[in-house]
Amino acid sequence: MNTFERYLTLWVALCIVAGVALGHAVPGFFTAIASAEIANVNLPVAVLIWLMIVPMLLKIDFGALGSVREHWRGVGVTLFVNWAVKPFSMALLGSFFIGHVFAPMLPSGQIPSYIA
Repeated sequence: MNTFERYLTLWVALCIVAGVALGHAVPGFFTAIASAEIANVNLPVAVLIWLMIVPMLLKIDFGALGSVREHWRGVGVTLFVNWAVKPFSMALLGSFFIGHVFAPMLPSGQIPSYIA
C-alpha cells in the first residue's frame, strides 16, 4: 500500500476536522454552499459524489462484459441481495435504531417521519 492508502483513516479524520473548523470560521460561505439545491438535492454534494464514482467507472473493463453470462450465478446472487435483501434489512435496522435505540434522543412526534 502506498502512503495515502496506509493512512486513509487519518486523512479522513483530518478532512473532517478541517471541515468542521472551516464551518466555524466561515459559516456564511458554507451556508451559501448549502443553499445550492435543485429538487432538494445539494449540488456540491452531488458533484463530489460523482467525482468519487467516476474514477471507479473508468476502471471498468468493458471487454470483459461479454463474459458476464458465464458468471450468471454470481450476478444473480448480487442482484438478489442488492434488490431483495438489502432494502428490507436496512429498513428493519433503521426502524430498530430510530424507533428504539435513539428514540429517547428524538422528539416523539418526529420519530415516524424518520422511518421510511
